[in-house]
Amino acid sequence: MVGDGIRLGGWLAIPDLLVVEAAGRAGYDWVGLDLQHGAWDLGAAVRGIQLLDILNIPAIVRVPDEELHLIPHVLDHGASGIVIAMTKSAKTVADAVARARYQPEGSRSYGGQRYGMRHEPADVATIRPAIHAMVESREAIERIDVIAAVPGLASIHVGPVDLGLSLGLGQNREHANFKSALRTIVRAAHAVGLPAVMHAVDDGQVSEMVELGFDELVLTADIGLLRRAIADEINHAREKTGGGAAVAK
Repeated sequence: MVGDGIRLGGWLAIPDLLVVEAAGRAGYDWVGLDLQHGAWDLGAAVRGIQLLDILNIPAIVRVPDEELHLIPHVLDHGASGIVIAMTKSAKTVADAVARARYQPEGSRSYGGQRYGMRHEPADVATIRPAIHAMVESREAIERIDVIAAVPGLASIHVGPVDLGLSLGLGQNREHANFKSALRTIVRAAHAVGLPAVMHAVDDGQVSEMVELGFDELVLTADIGLLRRAIADEINHAREKTGGGAAVAK
C-alpha cells in the first residue's frame, strides 16, 4: 500500500495533446515529457506544457545531459522543472541550476513566462524551477554524495534500465548489487533532505520501491501502458475465440 506521502508521476513519450490531456486528467501529481527518448521536439513540448498548465498539473521535462542549452527555453514556456538525463557529475548539476536561475544567481536570460501570458511574481529572481538529477550509471553512484549536495538540486531520480546496464546486470532488478545501488541513492538523497524518485515502476514493484525508501514513483510510460492494453485486449479476445498465439506484452 502506497503511503500518504508518496507522489506519483506520469511519463509521456507520445507527443500528442490527447495523450497529454488524458494523463493530465488521470490523477498524477505531475507529468513528465521526455525530450531524451520520447518522440517530442521542442515545439510539441511547449504545447504539452501549455495544456498541463491549463489543467493545473506540473510539467517536468527531461533533457539530455548534452543539451542543457534547452533548459532556459523550456522553462520560459512554463515547465515546472527539468530532469537532467545521465547525470554523472556535480558540475553538470551546477550548470543546469545556473541555467534555470536569473542573474545574478544564475545565467538565465529573461524572456518572460510564456511572453507574459503566464503569471509570474513581481521579483522574477524568486523564480527557481526545480532541477532534478537522474542517476543511471556507475560513475554517478560513485559520486552520489557530491551530486546530491549541489545547491539548488530538488531531487534525485533513478533510471533503472541504464543503471542496471552500467552495473553489468542487464535488466535484472532483483540482483543484490542493483538493490544495494538503490539503497545508496536513497540514503544520499535523504542525507541532504532530498526526495528519491524511482522511474518505470509497474504495479508489482510499487510496494518494494516504497519499502526501499523512495518518496516518488514514476509509473510505466504511456507507450508501455498502450502496448500492454492492446496486448491484453487481443489476448482476451483470442482466449474467447480459441484461435491464434498470445501477443507478447
